[in-house]
Amino acid sequence: MEERGPWTQRASSLLCSTSHFGVMRDEVTRPDGLRDHYDWVDAPDQVRVAALINEHLLLIEQFHYLVGPLWQLPGGTVDAEDADPCAAARRELAEETGYTSGTWSDCGFLYPMPGLTGCRVHLWRADYLSPGLASPESAEADLQVRHVPLREAARAVRDGRIRCAPSAALVLSVTSGH
Repeated sequence: MEERGPWTQRASSLLCSTSHFGVMRDEVTRPDGLRDHYDWVDAPDQVRVAALINEHLLLIEQFHYLVGPLWQLPGGTVDAEDADPCAAARRELAEETGYTSGTWSDCGFLYPMPGLTGCRVHLWRADYLSPGLASPESAEADLQVRHVPLREAARAVRDGRIRCAPSAALVLSVTSGH
């Protein structure tokens, strides 16, 4: 048994597992004292990068299988090989945009869906980057990199063009005052 605030986890079992995530079912005692099941997704952490190039943010435009076309900041999964979120952020930025090196600042992390997963999205800011050749994964063949002025990026959050929640939060954070 494990106490989690007013909850008690009595047991945990794996319902389904893929190479990307696991679906878990916990037997719990809820805060109201009733026994129940709590289903949740065990997923790896993610990263998003606000890469600033000459008063512009690098945004990715890509079609996502579940939600359709989306603007978001470069990013992806924190793989087991690079369990360090900064290493994952650097890798993803280089793969998707070609930009490397620079000065990196940790902007914290968010829980994108805290009732469904404990997965965190680590947020990074990168400045003074060096251009290079992008090498996106084959599933990212439709990925387009946009250089968007800071004010336009902030407007894109407000008018709904940027719908990725962690990307929106980080864009607003780095563009405050613009």
